[in-house]
Amino acid sequence: MHEDRVFEFGNFILVPKERLLLCGGEPVPLTPKAFDVLVFLVDRSGHLVSKGDLLREVWPDTLVEEVNLTVNISALRKVLGRDWKGAGMIQTVPTYGYRFVGPVMARDAAACRAFDDGSADAYRAYLRGRFDWSQRSEAGLTRAIEHFQRTVQIDPIFAPAYSGMADCYATLGYLSSLAPSEAFPVARRYAAKALELDQSLAEAHASLGFVKLYFDWDWAGAEAEFQRAIALDPNYAPSHEWYSIFLLAARRPEDGFREIQLARRRDPLSLSVNTDLGFHDYYTGRYGEAVKQLKFVLELDKDFPPAHLWLGRTYQELGRFNDALAEFQRVEAKLPEWPVSIAARGFVAGVAGRTDEARNTLAELRRLAGKKFVTSYGVALVHAGLGQKNSAFAWLEKAFDERSHWLVWLRLDPRWKELRSDPRFAELVRRMGYPE
Repeated sequence: MHEDRVFEFGNFILVPKERLLLCGGEPVPLTPKAFDVLVFLVDRSGHLVSKGDLLREVWPDTLVEEVNLTVNISALRKVLGRDWKGAGMIQTVPTYGYRFVGPVMARDAAACRAFDDGSADAYRAYLRGRFDWSQRSEAGLTRAIEHFQRTVQIDPIFAPAYSGMADCYATLGYLSSLAPSEAFPVARRYAAKALELDQSLAEAHASLGFVKLYFDWDWAGAEAEFQRAIALDPNYAPSHEWYSIFLLAARRPEDGFREIQLARRRDPLSLSVNTDLGFHDYYTGRYGEAVKQLKFVLELDKDFPPAHLWLGRTYQELGRFNDALAEFQRVEAKLPEWPVSIAARGFVAGVAGRTDEARNTLAELRRLAGKKFVTSYGVALVHAGLGQKNSAFAWLEKAFDERSHWLVWLRLDPRWKELRSDPRFAELVRRMGYPE
């Protein structure tokens, strides 16, 4: 087995070299023999491992009863069962042995390589940061940044932690929690720092590609970074995920769908990847498939806000306005005062003829703007929903001034259908410099 590999399955991360198992970023205690059994099974995921092979590997040169193996398997099942995604991952093959059947992502991560010069505390902080980043909430991102900062305090040359901070700030920009000019340049600086320390770090190239796509609108540069990331580490799921988004926005949907499928194969239970699969269905007009996929995400985590957001947007395209509003309200229950979901709610109210509700949403966004960033793209949408075209175009101009990342989707976003015939819309599309 290659001891510098890291294995990820469900909410678990297994680091054999450090004899470390994490669940949700927190260490999980295991006896030494149970840990060895788990490593041997996970390393051979999907394959039958005989009882004899396990006994020889875990208890070399020692005559032990088979009951020792049974006891350790039972202990592992109890530990893995603390997270429902881990339940049932160890399959018993009667008479012969066991098989680890959970989807496993194995990576020779740059984080593992950097660990030789770091410490266990730095690496644990890094893994906790990655877990919190995966939650895609402002609170989770704030915690993740703290963990990554802790990592570089312990080990200032731990390159993956700088890439992690880049991803956090880029995500804060993507969620419109911060103005693009506040979030994406910071993300770029951290990605550049990571690459200064390790040019071969796939994560950092992917981070930089994200910034080039959503803030620079540098289509060629973004694609080059995503392709470089994939070449360096084909198993890093976010590289495929973000490249798929680029390809979709560039009107190469078949290529994009192939990449998001690759991302899912590498991280089958990722909430973000599975949501973006529904995102692809939405933007290609496969609304029935989008509903099924996003409901699947919500079966994994009923409170994941991005899945509710995109499900709501799908319902609105199906004319199911009440269902759409219900989904946006679920987002707001989890993320109060999030301008993105408020604007989505206002747009639906407008097109559904609920004029007073839509106007109240505009007032709500004006109040919020006094204390936090409110994306102009969202305000433009509410005006569009009300049929106020001149106001919608005025706010879209402000979105250009902000370098709003939402403009990447300008020509695909179905909510602009009433504006598309206006020459002003064609000019906005031209200014985005989309690849042909």
